[in-house]
Amino acid sequence: MADEISKAFVSAYPDLVWEITRNGSGPWVFCVSADGNRELFPAVSQAVRAAPNLPGWIVQAFRSRGSLNAMLRMNGRALGYQDIWCNVHLTTSGVDVTLHIKGLGPATDRELGQAAILLLDNAVGEYDAVMKIARLGRAPLAAGPLRRPDYFPLAELPQYLDSLDQSSRAH
Repeated sequence: MADEISKAFVSAYPDLVWEITRNGSGPWVFCVSADGNRELFPAVSQAVRAAPNLPGWIVQAFRSRGSLNAMLRMNGRALGYQDIWCNVHLTTSGVDVTLHIKGLGPATDRELGQAAILLLDNAVGEYDAVMKIARLGRAPLAAGPLRRPDYFPLAELPQYLDSLDQSSRAH
């Protein structure tokens, strides 16, 4: 069935990707994604609007936020949300975020950097990752990090981004 869906979807939306998940015991979710490409966001919206209404299914635009308990394991290393802190700086074009990653160094930059980005995307979802984060950097995490309003664990970034929405509505 996946091959048939893929063939039909790719013929209509060749630049987009899709995935199917189960929403707990609820309906199936057909997610249409731009795979992080901002220029394809209008095509995602168009694909979702054009989707048929099917009982037991939800058609969703963009990958949603995931569990903040996720842990990635690669080459004998594990990286979780407690291993990544964010330094945030609000700009006129969005939020500049520097991910401070435990164990990051020249030999681990590629591997841990990619894992940290996967965890970031999972934490904030595709839409916020692309539309709210203006610049993304990375740096090593110092031992014993201390929380500040602009420096906190990655698991708190979704709440921080949501607070920006709330403060802009208040003005």
